[in-house]
This record gives sequence, C-alpha cells and structure tokens, in this order.
Amino acid sequence: MRRLMSLLLPMWTWAFVPNSPSGIPNFSSSRLHAIKDATFGMGCFWEPAEELLKVEGVVDTVAGYTGKTSATEAPNYDSVCFSRDWVEGVRVRYDDEKISYEELLDSFFASQKPKLGSRQYASIIFPHDEDQRQVATNYLQENANKQQADGWVTEWTAIEPLSKFFKAEGYHQNYWKKQRPRFAAIIALLAVATGVLDPIVPETFQKTVESIANASVLAIGIYQLLERVVDAKVEEL
Repeated sequence: MRRLMSLLLPMWTWAFVPNSPSGIPNFSSSRLHAIKDATFGMGCFWEPAEELLKVEGVVDTVAGYTGKTSATEAPNYDSVCFSRDWVEGVRVRYDDEKISYEELLDSFFASQKPKLGSRQYASIIFPHDEDQRQVATNYLQENANKQQADGWVTEWTAIEPLSKFFKAEGYHQNYWKKQRPRFAAIIALLAVATGVLDPIVPETFQKTVESIANASVLAIGIYQLLERVVDAKVEEL
C-alpha cells in the first residue's frame, strides 16, 4: 500500500498544487527603464500567451480582455464570449534591450491563432505610443501580402487605438502549463481505475485502489469547477 501511495501522490500533486511563482519577473531592478509593454489580439489567448513567453526578451505575458473603447467596468469570460465588442488580448512585457518592437511583431504573427471575421478572436495590434504605432504601420505595409504558415495574410491584421486592458480570470493565466499535468494525472488515474496496477497490487487491495483512482479523477474535475468560481477576479491593468 505504501508503494501504491508513492505512485498516486505525484498525480495528485500535479493536479492540485499551483505553479511556483518563482518565475514571476522582478521589475524592481535597476534595468526597469528597458521594460516596455505591448498589447495584441491574437485569437484564443491561451496558447499565444504561452508561446510568446518562449521568445528571448519577453519577460511576462498576461491573458486579458480589451478592445471595447466604451468599457466602464470589467467584463467576465461569458460576457466576452457573447459580445461583439471585446477582444481576447495578450499584454506582453518585454525588454527592448533584447528585442525590438518590430522583432516582437514577428513573434506576434508567428504565435497568434486568430479567426477571420471574429471580434473575440481577432488579430489586432494595440500600440501603446506613437513609436509603436509607426513601427506597426510600416510593418503591415511592408509585409502586407506575406502569408504565415497557417495561411494568415498580414494585411488581415488591424491596428486599433489602445483601450482598457483587463486581466482575465486567474484560471486563464498560464492555462496550458496548469492543464497539461492535470490531463496527464487524469489519464494515469483512469488507467489505475481500470486495473493496470493489479499485477503489483495484492488482490485484497485492488478494489480499494481502483476506487481511490476513480475518486481522484472526480476530485480533479470538482477542483476545476471550483477554480472557475474562486479564481474569477478580473482587474484592470
């Protein structure tokens, strides 16, 4: 039984223990002057926010809601999904001594997952200042007919004035980083529930082990639902 618990414990840990905050950048350093912000509409924000973090010079990304110029209060995910005004956006914090805004635009086009004709999943550049606006304008003009690997043509991307940006609910942040280990734990637990460990578990404990695995899968599902309720704060940045 002790051996069994040593196998199940990592699965529970992957599913329930939050990611360590140690990777959050410290912006109190003497090089604060080099850190700038950029905002993009990139389609469903889960994957692009993660992909941009892999780019050299990008120090942080935040999934959020933007694009509604008349916004007076924070939206929520449901209101964004049923709206024709809001855009799922990604706020990017980058070190302009390591990556220029033009280079960041290259990464933006490589990482985005937009849907043509959708406001929520639109491809939009929201410049933070006149310099960014000019760089973005020139970039779109010079690469107007360039087609990305996914078939997206540069000229389909729009430039819009910067509007309020609201950080999305916590369960949207680092979404796939949290979900992958949970899915892996569910698959492993379901395998245990079907008897994959029977050859090494004494017969008197097999039903107990399978029941524990099934209960654990249910617990992960309940945790996912509760997370959407408890971690539902949306705040303006």
